[in-house]
Amino acid sequence: MKNLVEYVQIQQSLRSDQMRECYGSSKQLRVTAYCFKCNDFLCQDCHNFHVKNKLLKDHQKHTLSLEDIESKRITIEKLASMRDAPRCLTHPEKVSELYCKTCDNLPVCMACMLGVHKGHDLHEVRALAKSKREMLAQKLETLEKVYKERNLTIPGQAKEKLLSNAKSEKEISLKMYESKVKKTKTEIDDVEKRREEIQLEKQNTEKQIFDSLQIEKEKEIEMVNKKYEELIKLKTIESSNLLKDRESSVERELAQLIKRLEHFNRDKEELLESIKIELNKNLKDIEAIEDHFENTNKRFRNLQALASSIIASENDWTAALCIPDVEAAADNLLKDLKKVFPELQTLCDMTIHYTQSSFGKSSISEEIETEIILNNTYYNINGLTSSGEGSIVISGCPTERKQAFIIVIDVNGKIIREKKITSGVNGPWHTCASLSQTKVATVCQPNTVGIYDIYDNSYTKRNISDVISSWPKDRFVKCVATDPVNNHILVGCRDIRDVYVFDDQLNYLRILTLPEMIK
Repeated sequence: MKNLVEYVQIQQSLRSDQMRECYGSSKQLRVTAYCFKCNDFLCQDCHNFHVKNKLLKDHQKHTLSLEDIESKRITIEKLASMRDAPRCLTHPEKVSELYCKTCDNLPVCMACMLGVHKGHDLHEVRALAKSKREMLAQKLETLEKVYKERNLTIPGQAKEKLLSNAKSEKEISLKMYESKVKKTKTEIDDVEKRREEIQLEKQNTEKQIFDSLQIEKEKEIEMVNKKYEELIKLKTIESSNLLKDRESSVERELAQLIKRLEHFNRDKEELLESIKIELNKNLKDIEAIEDHFENTNKRFRNLQALASSIIASENDWTAALCIPDVEAAADNLLKDLKKVFPELQTLCDMTIHYTQSSFGKSSISEEIETEIILNNTYYNINGLTSSGEGSIVISGCPTERKQAFIIVIDVNGKIIREKKITSGVNGPWHTCASLSQTKVATVCQPNTVGIYDIYDNSYTKRNISDVISSWPKDRFVKCVATDPVNNHILVGCRDIRDVYVFDDQLNYLRILTLPEMIK
């Protein structure tokens, strides 16, 4: 059996077009023979070399070619003869002559009797083969006897019976099928008839519903149209009334504006007339002053000439008699020359005072300015006070809010002095209060108190947080006042009732706490 399986495998390999490695050339080629001596496949060239070479003479009868397979001349006996007698596993160079029954019929040589297999149950191969052949012959005889006794026609009879039964069952099934189909078709006809009746009834019902709804729809549409027309009329009336009211309001407003414009035009004429009258009056006053100056000038020239001639004269009597009169005239002239006319500035300015009745009695509100313009710079005003000499002191910061400032101006708005103060915050709040004739107390956010000297433009300051250790970081000064009797500076802060008191040297004195009613 082992030889037969091996033969089938070799046969499949030789018939296949698959490339295999040739034992002789060691190349991947199509093989055409198998050498049982070499135990490997051979290509056509190596097979020819095997057959013809005398050195491989003993290989020739052990070579199986594709031609032998195709000719179908291979028998089991011939296939067995191609293989060498089994070799001893322990001594491969020797042919096995015995088999070891102890080792499961393992082929061994004569040398193994005294070696590895000493004492084992050893037998000759021929005796084993004879015994196996006898056993096989007995089994074959038994098989032949059973084969003869066995009735092999039973399957055929069963087959005929099966076909007959199947035919009968088929006929019965077909009759049942035809009966069921006929009955089902009858039921289908009945169902289709009922379906047609239902569809007809459905169509009639739908038509009735549609007709009914159509009538209701037309009625509702008619009602909606009526309501819509009524609503349009109502809305039109309301809109018309509203537009009339708005139109009346606009017309009234327009009439008022036209009337105001008429008042403006009338007031303009009155104002121009007032300016003309004021101008003539001022011109008359200025001309009178001018006449006085011309008269004084003439008197000065005359007196100058007379006095010079008397001084140059050698007539003592003339000098003695005239000089007292000349001196009296000189005294009067001196008084006139020293005379001051402050009204000249007012007369030159010619300020027109607008009242609330100006320009058609329209109201002109007088608001406190919190921003001034000086030297083309805008300033936000935080504090305003006066000095002993009558000048005005302003404190605050420019609109770009980069630093604080103190400005001193005269009554005509001319800047006398200006002081810029660096602060620790952007956009500092800077307010002030008069401390004495020449000094002003100031506070600047976040916590700076200072004294500004109007005469020398000096500024002395101190951080309150450096003086008071308990001063919170988020506390900001807000306002300042002074006690002129004691020359004290009072500093108030945001959101607290504590007032911090300093002297005129910026020395911290104490804290005053305002009553609880003050928040």
